[in-house]
This record gives sequence, C-alpha cells and structure tokens, in this order.
Amino acid sequence: MLIFLDESFRQHQRLKTRFGVLAGAAIPEELFPSIQQGLYQIRRPYDQMILKPEHGLKGHDLLTRTTYRRIERDGYSYHYNLVQEVLEYAAKYRIKIFGVVCFRTEFHTFSCADEKLLDPTFRYLFERIDRYMKNEHPGKFAKLIFDDRGRQTNERNSRAITNFFARSHLGAGYDSIVRVPFFAIGRGHHYGMQLADLITTVVAQRFAGEKAVQPLWRIVQRRMLYHCEIGKLPITSLKVMRTKNEPGG
Repeated sequence: MLIFLDESFRQHQRLKTRFGVLAGAAIPEELFPSIQQGLYQIRRPYDQMILKPEHGLKGHDLLTRTTYRRIERDGYSYHYNLVQEVLEYAAKYRIKIFGVVCFRTEFHTFSCADEKLLDPTFRYLFERIDRYMKNEHPGKFAKLIFDDRGRQTNERNSRAITNFFARSHLGAGYDSIVRVPFFAIGRGHHYGMQLADLITTVVAQRFAGEKAVQPLWRIVQRRMLYHCEIGKLPITSLKVMRTKNEPGG
C-alpha cells in the first residue's frame, strides 16, 4: 500500500488561529499505474484551458477565492470541477484518506524537533494507518511517501520516524508499516502526491472555516474516511488535535 502524504498550513478565517494539516491517500500498489492513468485522463480536457501540460494538480492553484467567487457569480468553475472529478474518481476506487489536523502550536508544523522523540501528530497518523492495514489488508505493508520539504526537514523527520519504529515499544507494534519513510516531489505527473495535495487542501479549508469547500469535504468525509473502533470507541482515519480554546472547525 502506498500512502502519499502532504502538508498544509492555514489560519482559521474567523478566529485567526493557525493550524497544520498532514494528510493524504492510501493507494494499493498494484492499482497505482491504472489510477495514475485514470487521473491523467481526467486532467487532459483541462490542459490548455486552465492548465499547462507541465503543471500539476495543486490545491492552492485550483481552490482559490477566485474559484469560489466565480461559482457564486456563474454557478460553475472549471478549477472546482476538476478537483471534484478527481475526488469522485478516488472515492469510486475506494481510496481511503489518513491525516492529522493539529491546532496545538507546539506540533502543528509537522517538523520533529527531537529525532529521539517522535511528535504525537505522527504517532496518531501511524496508529490509524497500522490499524487500517491489519484490519483491511492483513499481511501487506504500507509505504509512507511524504512530500519533499527540503533536505533538513526531511532528514530530521526521517530520523525521528525510523527511531520511533526501531527503538520504541509502541513503534515496534506498528509492524504493518515499512520502517523507512520515502520522499517525493509532486510536480509534473506524479498523481499520487497531487491527489494527496488536493485532499490536504480540502481538509485544511474545511477546518479553516471555508463554507464553499463543503461539497468537496462531503466527498472526503462520507466516502473516503476509514471508520473503525478501538475497544468500543469509534474513530476515523482523520485525527483532530485541539486545545481547549481552539475552534471547532
């Protein structure tokens, strides 16, 4: 299983509270070539209309205030429609999403300060991925593929993640996850990372209080979140970390 992950850093529209989102998509490795091709076919009609062939599918380019104003004015936006088609396609193939929305200021950058102590944001994420793999794909392994954030951040996070899996009792228990993370660049036609980018943007805008993103959020919430129970406690594959004074989204 390929788990593509991206980050987005936002501010709540009303309360001006900053937060971060680390989220992405789980794509079965054996289906990845056909899904890549399917996503390419979705974007092709939009080439030269709103995209150039070398451009990737980026949330910050497609889901802008201009996009939402155009929908209000004309009832339609090619930018919005492209994102909707991509999410509908992913939901049709039962692609699940995993992520963390973090309002806690000491952790919301998703950059591990101590390579010997993994931030709880990553632990919550790995817990959900591991449970999903053991419940739905027993005997198979998840490969974590993070968006490239530069050498320093990549190295720091990679060391912290590897140390967590190799040296901690909790991390050793998440044995459905390959212990070495991978890093990738989403430009060009890397549609695994671009799908993660769009999903992260939708989640981030929802928790920032953007009302216009709600139809896209409903696709994610109703058809792409993974639901399970720990004991009798129901959880989803999206963890929200708040403080007492943070917004509820």
